[in-house]
Amino acid sequence: MTGDGLAIEVSRLTKRFGDVTAVRDLSFTVEPGVVTGLAYGVVLAGTAAVALLAVAAARGVSLGLPVTTVLALLGRIAAAMAVYLLVGAGVGALIHHQIAALCVVTGYLYVGEPVLMMIPGVNTLYPVLPGGATAALTDFTYLADAMSAELGSGAVHLLPPVTGALLLAAYALTASAIAVLVPMRRDIT
Repeated sequence: MTGDGLAIEVSRLTKRFGDVTAVRDLSFTVEPGVVTGLAYGVVLAGTAAVALLAVAAARGVSLGLPVTTVLALLGRIAAAMAVYLLVGAGVGALIHHQIAALCVVTGYLYVGEPVLMMIPGVNTLYPVLPGGATAALTDFTYLADAMSAELGSGAVHLLPPVTGALLLAAYALTASAIAVLVPMRRDIT
């Protein structure tokens, strides 16, 4: 926190990639109390898009996809990151230690769900789990396809992208409710 009561202050930020300037003299401030967490994923995806497109254009490299497709994918990833932010807040409300909460969420997503995908019969639940909903939203099927091929099981059929987005929204609402209600319950009792 800066001395004048600002939560975040960025002054004259410039980002270059070789001879290409992607961002020049960006300045902004965020006042305390402003909800900024949900914008985090959007900012990261926007920064990644600018950097990717600038470097590709500077080097004359084709992305292999239309720019609109790349931007749509980055927008979907930003939406998924916003949901995971809320899921993390919900887990953080249940577990009082931030590092432990981070380990639980990361462990579940990177270890728990892949292990569940290896169990016959249980792997059919993957499309409705957070990782499966994210895979549906982003149309990223590599993990599900690789796991199916390795185990010799049938391909996992993901939800349509819109359904995956709605399911992720339901997870976000549930996590948000937990993040609000659990501390209130602790304060009352």
